[in-house]
Amino acid sequence: MKDIVIDKRENKNGTFSYQYRFEIASVDGKRKWKTKSGFKTKREAREAAKIAQQTYENIGQTVDPSEMSFSDFLDQWVEMDCKLTCKLSTVQGYQKKIRLYIKPALGSYRLKAITKNNLQEFITDLYNKGFSINTISSIKGILTKSFGYAIDKHYIISNPTIKLIIPKKMQPKKKTRAKGHVYIPSDMIEKIFDRFPEGTSSYIPMMIAYHTGLRLGEIFALVWDDIDFENKTLSVNRQIQWEYVKRSEESKKETNGTSKSDGYWYFSEPKYNSYRTIEIDDILLNILQKEYRKQLKAKDYYEENYEQYYCEDRLTFSKSDYHTPINKISQNVSDNIINFVCRRENGSYISPRTMQHTSHVIHTELNYPEFDTHSLRHTHGTMLRENGAEFVYIQRRLGHKDLGTTIRVYTNHLTDSMKEKGIETLSSMFK
Repeated sequence: MKDIVIDKRENKNGTFSYQYRFEIASVDGKRKWKTKSGFKTKREAREAAKIAQQTYENIGQTVDPSEMSFSDFLDQWVEMDCKLTCKLSTVQGYQKKIRLYIKPALGSYRLKAITKNNLQEFITDLYNKGFSINTISSIKGILTKSFGYAIDKHYIISNPTIKLIIPKKMQPKKKTRAKGHVYIPSDMIEKIFDRFPEGTSSYIPMMIAYHTGLRLGEIFALVWDDIDFENKTLSVNRQIQWEYVKRSEESKKETNGTSKSDGYWYFSEPKYNSYRTIEIDDILLNILQKEYRKQLKAKDYYEENYEQYYCEDRLTFSKSDYHTPINKISQNVSDNIINFVCRRENGSYISPRTMQHTSHVIHTELNYPEFDTHSLRHTHGTMLRENGAEFVYIQRRLGHKDLGTTIRVYTNHLTDSMKEKGIETLSSMFK
């Protein structure tokens, strides 16, 4: 902002008053000033000038941006910047971390009041609570980008995120929450499927995960047209995600087919646009064929009481198909019916949330706390490598972003079988 000038003026009656002036935008190359006089004191003139200057600089805005809460500012940043420049999945990742971590700690502060010390304490606190370095780095990145936006918009004059430190060498007060990749041994796999046999809600999604290595969102987005029984293939054409939105009970019923949740399921592109068609083995093929026939019979039996689901736009079945970033799912009847692979006998959708209960049971009843849904994917990839599959094949099958990720992940786990093969190779080398 330009400097405010306060002038003392003598009135016609011999008294004195004060006038403020500050420079505004030039017109036709000529300097222009905004002025107002008649103030009894210099302080009164200066205070009025500050308000007038703020009004001029922030015309069209009801609040001085630096006075807004950090929570409101983050909402503005997401709407006015992120949604225009970032992929939908990136925006959703930002929103989740803002909602879960940043707003609870910093949201009530005024934007202008946040200091580097505040942010450094926040980062250090996350580290001491055991959050992984990757999670903290991601949160730090959100802070850096959002405050960069505030600087660009002239909401603040200095950036408090400069030289923020993630205390990697300091001993955290709690053990890091980061989990390594878990390989599930065959005896535990057997116990898991004994506990969740055919007919349970977790059986089909876990079988698909174990036999294909698909991501959780990819498994629960499968429809029967993605399965080619004749050619023994499965195609990954989308993933399913949840969008949290606070809504009225009526709105929930209209858009989600249920009044129990704030939000809705929707289809989006696979992670990293990893559209792919993969081979499936005979065991999984037989399981899926049996499930398909069972669903057809159930649909005939339940007739109009069979639960049906629809999406707003037509489903995509290849990368070249037209697609919308968010294809909402509901039970509002349309031409875009969804024949989910994962569903119960009455047709109701088995969602990814089912796996939360499954994981809890495996942790407690089977006493295997290492299990999570991603471990089935990692186990599949490890088994491929264990049996001689090339890294490039594993990468394409699992839909990794690049080959380096595959090599890094699947050279860090040594199974007993791999060790035995290594010993056999060593022995044969020196015969």
